[in-house]
Amino acid sequence: MKKIKIIVKITLLSIGCLATIFFITFLIRKLRVESDSKNIYSTNFVVNYYGILESEAEDISIALELNYDRIRTELKDPKHDKISVFIYPNQSDFNKAIGLMNSNASGTSRGPLEFHLKYETWYNSIFPQKMEKVAVHEFTHCVQLNILIQDALSKSQNEKVADFDKNFETGFEKNYPQWFWEAICDYEAGIVNNLSVKYGMKNSPTLKELNNSNQIYNVGYTIVEYFVSKYGKEKLPEFIKSYGNFEKVIGVTEMQFEIEWQKFVKEKY
Repeated sequence: MKKIKIIVKITLLSIGCLATIFFITFLIRKLRVESDSKNIYSTNFVVNYYGILESEAEDISIALELNYDRIRTELKDPKHDKISVFIYPNQSDFNKAIGLMNSNASGTSRGPLEFHLKYETWYNSIFPQKMEKVAVHEFTHCVQLNILIQDALSKSQNEKVADFDKNFETGFEKNYPQWFWEAICDYEAGIVNNLSVKYGMKNSPTLKELNNSNQIYNVGYTIVEYFVSKYGKEKLPEFIKSYGNFEKVIGVTEMQFEIEWQKFVKEKY
């Protein structure tokens, strides 16, 4: 009985120590974060932030600039104007800003020239994401949209701006594959985890299923990884502009690609 009491006391003491460390760390961070909105101006981005450390915003700015030329070159992105980045310290502020009150997302793009991030730390998420990679992921969404919009503009018949915007948005939502929309971003950002891949592939999901499944965030990297290993990076820009047309771009059906991709993942992961 004494042993049990000692174990209980030690456990409670440990919990108390952890709670104290958590509170002190939280308080120190609260005192150091930027309470007012601030901007970091770099060559290709304007990072607007508050409620996080200046160093955290700087790390994101640096990561974006380091990946800017590489991603745009790989995907053959046309001329791209400066991109605005907005970073929020919590889910509530992020959701208010993007107008989706029930969202649990950590990032979203708003056209080719703007994206938003919810900053995650070790105390507001069990498994916080690497925010520099999340930023690069969202930047890649902006690149995809710029490619698609500029390609559509080159083919438009002098439509009014309102008509073009409406037609593009309708066509994009209907025809652009959601699985590729996310997969190419994870690939360019280097977001992949072996355990997550194994979990996501348990039921051998099809690409169509991944259009409506959060498992795309577990396995998306591997789809583009296989595509590149088999057909080369040079096919990615064409695949984007074709809205994911397998037969047109690489000469196989979606089902054939799916089978070979699943085989690739089983062998590698």
